[in-house]
Amino acid sequence: MSELPPPEIHEGELPLRSNAEPGSMRDIIRLDEEMMVWSDDGAAAVIESIMPFFAIAGVIISLGGIGAGVSVLSDSMDSFGMRALSVSLAALLAVGGATGAYFAWRISFGSKHSDVYFLRKQRKIFHYTNKTAFVLDWDNVRPNVRIGFGPPQLGSRPFVALELVEYLKNDPQTWRARFVVEAPMPGREACQQSWELIRRYMDEAPTALPMQTVVNPRSWTSALLEFGPLSGGGDAHGFIQGLRDHNWQPFWSGEHLLAVLVWVAFWPDQVFRMVYARFRPRVPLPASLAGVSTGHGSGASPYAITPASAGELRGRRKAALTVAIVCGACTLISVAAWSVVAWQMLRAVFG
Repeated sequence: MSELPPPEIHEGELPLRSNAEPGSMRDIIRLDEEMMVWSDDGAAAVIESIMPFFAIAGVIISLGGIGAGVSVLSDSMDSFGMRALSVSLAALLAVGGATGAYFAWRISFGSKHSDVYFLRKQRKIFHYTNKTAFVLDWDNVRPNVRIGFGPPQLGSRPFVALELVEYLKNDPQTWRARFVVEAPMPGREACQQSWELIRRYMDEAPTALPMQTVVNPRSWTSALLEFGPLSGGGDAHGFIQGLRDHNWQPFWSGEHLLAVLVWVAFWPDQVFRMVYARFRPRVPLPASLAGVSTGHGSGASPYAITPASAGELRGRRKAALTVAIVCGACTLISVAAWSVVAWQMLRAVFG
């Protein structure tokens, strides 16, 4: 039986207005008069980012199975029974590797998502997830708190998620569409803060928002920092603040130092996560919203955006270079070690 959630994270609607301090755990990648865009990179993206590695591994296994099968068929020295068994095993490797590669690729690049678009002028919210495009009418949207449970075998505790629900205009008690806009959250107060940021952006003047940091989602620096292997799945506010507090030294904690050991043991984790963050395909705005610019906006934003000082830019470059060097060294060590292991296994099997 699942553990009952504490009372401070119970489900239900949130107040439409409150005195909560506006803020979001998600990274904002655009903020201007036309739209506010939240990055959709998170825990799901971490899983998707490693799938291309398993797709490549599946292709290699499949090709190895095909090569082994051809080699067995061309060798007439073994008995018919041994040749039949060897061909069957080779065929199993070929089919299994190809099937695994196909599904790994589907999970990664076939799992399409969009960032979350808050379209202020059009009074719409757009998000594409789970093969469904959501376009919510802002005037009929209300915030709701949902409870989620992690695997109890791992001792996971309940968490909450902020869900946006659109109700029918003529029937305010019947919902038309709903999706989770931010999760996991530590409690109802965090959900209220996130909702307050959305509400003030959509309903009030630009000056109603506190100062926000806007992240460039397509730069290598952001791929190494905000969306990189130390960022905790793309929700990098705490990591970036920690960099500022520790003179832009990314390995200030034991947890980050432990990550280095993980990188040495399994090199694809950090490499594919950074590459996927840099080149991950995102679903664009639909044609019905084509009148809205999808770029980064033009001119100065009327919103209070944290200025990137020269010291901040130098610090970010320093931190990104440090992460790149450490990741590169760990990758070389890991690839070399695994190559030796693979070579020894091949020698043991094939002599």
